[in-house]
Amino acid sequence: MTHLVIGAAGHAQEVAWSLRAMLGGDPELLFFDDRVAPGPLASGLGSVVGPLDRVAAYARTNARLVLGIALPRLKASVVAQLAPLGLPWATVVHPTATIGPNVELGDGSYVAAGAIVTVNVRAGRFTTINMHCQAAHDAVLADLVTLHPGARLAGGVTIGEGVELGTAAVVLPGATIGPWAVLGAGAIALRSLPGGRTYVGVPARPVRQRGRAVRLDQGAA
Repeated sequence: MTHLVIGAAGHAQEVAWSLRAMLGGDPELLFFDDRVAPGPLASGLGSVVGPLDRVAAYARTNARLVLGIALPRLKASVVAQLAPLGLPWATVVHPTATIGPNVELGDGSYVAAGAIVTVNVRAGRFTTINMHCQAAHDAVLADLVTLHPGARLAGGVTIGEGVELGTAAVVLPGATIGPWAVLGAGAIALRSLPGGRTYVGVPARPVRQRGRAVRLDQGAA
């Protein structure tokens, strides 16, 4: 089976490394990226074939797509772009990740090395749970969520569509983070937070610019 890795930067190579460890052996990995020049990768994991518009040329019945992108809005754009190909998306779980009972991982999701997903957790499609993250009991993660390395979700939290949690960010028990919010690195959400904003600090508070909260739909990152 051929695996078509979407993206070729560092995160994509980590996903590919995890996939190789999961499958064992030496699976065929072809990388596609609009910003990385064609040719072999220094990691030795495979070669960049070309930009994303080349993926269609490799859309064979034995091919699977692998999402090597972490930013939620970019994930959404790429998934929509490739949807007409009708290829399945691989779910990648590194062998050193801990996955407890009654856990659901949506298609195209990624659980990295050292992550812990405990019990009764629901993660939607194209969820990224990066290195050494924790998702505790009864957490619900919607589609396109990204947890950057070391992020922690306590029990019973709900994370809305497209939410991005920065490195070492924490969501305390029972809190809900609204869709397309960003919780900055090291921030701690002590309570539920509305979507569409960027939050920083302890306790997490909205970033303000010119006297108003920054909104993601107005171009804030």
